[in-house]
Amino acid sequence: MSRKWDTRFLGLAAHISGWSKDPSSQVGAVITDGNRIISLGYNGFAAGVADKPERLADRNCKLNLTIHAEENAMIFAKRDLTGCTVYVTHPPCPRCASKLIQEEVRRIVYIAPSDDFLSRWAADLELSQEMYREAGIEISSYAIENIDIGSAGITVAPGGFFRSVLSRFLAD
Repeated sequence: MSRKWDTRFLGLAAHISGWSKDPSSQVGAVITDGNRIISLGYNGFAAGVADKPERLADRNCKLNLTIHAEENAMIFAKRDLTGCTVYVTHPPCPRCASKLIQEEVRRIVYIAPSDDFLSRWAADLELSQEMYREAGIEISSYAIENIDIGSAGITVAPGGFFRSVLSRFLAD
């Protein structure tokens, strides 16, 4: 896949992340087969489970109720994902990495994490990277300033992560 398509799909994942109601962690995912979109996902509670403010504010409760963006995209795909590419706004955690490997995706592309994100999750991300190496999964990451927003056709939607990721473009 070309850099142009990678950054377009990362831009789309960033847009989708704004659909999450999580006030602190908004994550978006896009699964593709070539340049054809197979599925989309964002982090949130299961359908029908109330996303009450008190649940979202309670970190332990929220973590137990949240389905990750990658998981939602896999669930909604309703098809074999062998050979597909997954674009994610954050590097997948080990829980999601193991599921992506089990689904036999070929490639995982994500926005390079910030220093703040790495300060909290570096050990988990190293475990994910180790699993990818063992399973032969290709990984790519792009610095936020290299995301091709113009070609992605992104419009601003409400959402903390989307706004922070693309803040440099909002002034234009």
